[in-house]
Amino acid sequence: MRDKLRKRIALSAVTALALFAAVPVYADTYDAVYDDAALLSDEEQQSLSEEITNLQETTGWEVYVLTTEDAQGKTAREYADDFYDTTATGDDGVVFLIDMDNREVTISTAGEAIYYLNDDRIDDILDNGYDYVVDGEYASCFSSMLSDAEYYYEVGVPSDAYTYDEETGEIHYYHVLTLGEILFAVVLAAAVFAAVFFGITGKYRLKFGGGYQYDYHAFGKVNLTGQEDRFVNQMVTHRRIQTNSGSSGGGSSHSGRSTVHTSSSGRSHGGGSRKF
Repeated sequence: MRDKLRKRIALSAVTALALFAAVPVYADTYDAVYDDAALLSDEEQQSLSEEITNLQETTGWEVYVLTTEDAQGKTAREYADDFYDTTATGDDGVVFLIDMDNREVTISTAGEAIYYLNDDRIDDILDNGYDYVVDGEYASCFSSMLSDAEYYYEVGVPSDAYTYDEETGEIHYYHVLTLGEILFAVVLAAAVFAAVFFGITGKYRLKFGGGYQYDYHAFGKVNLTGQEDRFVNQMVTHRRIQTNSGSSGGGSSHSGRSTVHTSSSGRSHGGGSRKF
């Protein structure tokens, strides 16, 4: 009886291990293609998933392709923003949406992607994908936009990049250090260190080696003084830049500008849309 019980237990354990091994593990992965409007074939979804993986590995962003035929009463921009806010686990990413309800193709950016995909670049991306979506070639539209996003990431953040909040008018500049600025900072830091080092060495007649010890009793002294800092006032000035409302279209005169807005969850998003 005991032998039979042991065999049953062993068989159950083996079966459980086999079932566990057969279940795929999705740790550190996420679904990237959400074809809720059934616009893509299985082969197209697989191909887009591979393109998204490449873009994800290049940028470190969370990248999503999304279609819908029911925007739930939202604008295309609101639908894309809310999808990212409820789906993404990180701060940096982008959603590419084809909204058949509002007849609109939309890009929603978050975090670092806002600076890489600014207003002008999003206009170009939408321009390049527009003919595909009009012709019903939805997979090609997504593929074009993914390719353009990777291209602009490799180009880098523009030197004059800044965000403009369409709701408050606030501007925040994004400064990118050039190679010359980095080298200048390194040289300047080395010069300051050398000046301080040799200045202190000369002032206190420091010697190195030979068992030399600094006579801190003869040369050291402490002079304490009182100091008080008083905050008087602070002035912050915001400048509003006039901007056209509505969907994006055509080139912008502000080449480094990324227009941002706040989604229903309170997250800042950039992006743009194009009706079709």
